[in-house]
Amino acid sequence: MAREASYQAIIIKRQPYGEGDEILTVFTKEAGKLRVLAKATKMPKSKMRHALQTLFLTDLTVTSVSALPKVIGATAVAVFPKLREKLDAVNMAFYASELLLKFTADEHKNERLFGLVKDFFSFLDSAPVANLNAGLAKFKIGFLESVGLGIHFDASEKNNPEMAFSNARGGFVFGAEASGQRRVNPLSFQQFLEIKNASFSQLFTQEPMRDIQELQDLLSNFIVYHLERDIKSEKYLKGRNVV
Repeated sequence: MAREASYQAIIIKRQPYGEGDEILTVFTKEAGKLRVLAKATKMPKSKMRHALQTLFLTDLTVTSVSALPKVIGATAVAVFPKLREKLDAVNMAFYASELLLKFTADEHKNERLFGLVKDFFSFLDSAPVANLNAGLAKFKIGFLESVGLGIHFDASEKNNPEMAFSNARGGFVFGAEASGQRRVNPLSFQQFLEIKNASFSQLFTQEPMRDIQELQDLLSNFIVYHLERDIKSEKYLKGRNVV
């Protein structure tokens, strides 16, 4: 007998399968990353087509009739309409989706990471364009923490002029340990502390953060160092000077 299961899912990838079907990659609250079969969703009359758009938050019901679970019900919970009106926000959302695709294992539950992505998409949907950059840095910091790669730091060293960042040592280093490492402007460390300790809602209301490029580069390079693969969507962020 086929078993049914329900998931709260973020649609992160759609792949054509046959004439009218699609294979969806979704990141769920209950089971992490899954691949599911959506029948006839490329057809104009499909009842589930609207709810299964990329970057939507959707309630899914699937049935395990084969190796690939089949979607039998879908209801859109959040479609983030304003996100799609801001090109920078769209690029950031696809960057987050690519990290989920490349950095997370199949069927590995990570409720903290699911909540982070959900909050990030809500932020991208509602925040002014000028504040998106700080939100992206917040997402990167939270993503690393959610997958067990939180950045090492010592807040008491924020005024230490001998400051550097080391991928191999896991983050910010100070004093003698900074020798031979990538030097960091103390402003970047202060920005890191401020963003890490802020919520997305606080970043939404604060004054736009300036001169954040160095921090974005440090975080991106740290992610690539551990992933050992390039993030293709990052080039679209760099092309618009938002990384």
